[in-house]
Amino acid sequence: MLFVAAVSLFSSCGGSSSDATSVDAAGKHNEDLLESTGKEARAGWFVAEAGSGSMFEVELGRLASSKATDPRVRQLGELMLNHHTQANAQLKQIANLKNLMVPTRLSDDHQKTYNQIMSSSGAAFDKAYLEAVVEDHKEAIEKFEEMSEDGTDVELKAFAGKNLPTLRAHLLQVEQLEDEMEPR
Repeated sequence: MLFVAAVSLFSSCGGSSSDATSVDAAGKHNEDLLESTGKEARAGWFVAEAGSGSMFEVELGRLASSKATDPRVRQLGELMLNHHTQANAQLKQIANLKNLMVPTRLSDDHQKTYNQIMSSSGAAFDKAYLEAVVEDHKEAIEKFEEMSEDGTDVELKAFAGKNLPTLRAHLLQVEQLEDEMEPR
């Protein structure tokens, strides 16, 4: 009887759990926590946004590794899946040490882009995937540069600085692949 009550209580609380794991909810939680301890609130938003971006790259990579037409795009998808899974694990480890929240679902914009890419096929899929990866990496590089240069949280600043070269290399690789695939 207690078990049924506990499951019922857990289920009723779980109805809003999707909100609790969104980028906005994670960012707000992190901001409030950091502000309450006199620390830089911006670091909390970095964790939320970097987590969402990396999760987006993992999901896109998984999709591209199975759905891409061009083997180079498929291979790139596998690379993104592996690299961003590792980066997300590192970010989660840092966040856990600081009691910060990392989102567990994509932002609305990332989900919309993912759905659009998933609904395409063939060369259109490959092109849409590459365009999304370029855009996402440009945004990530900007956030990671800001954290690595101006951040006050030592661990997050180091995390951002350590991952910047990989993000830049990814961007360069994807842009080169886009150029190679352009019809001549």
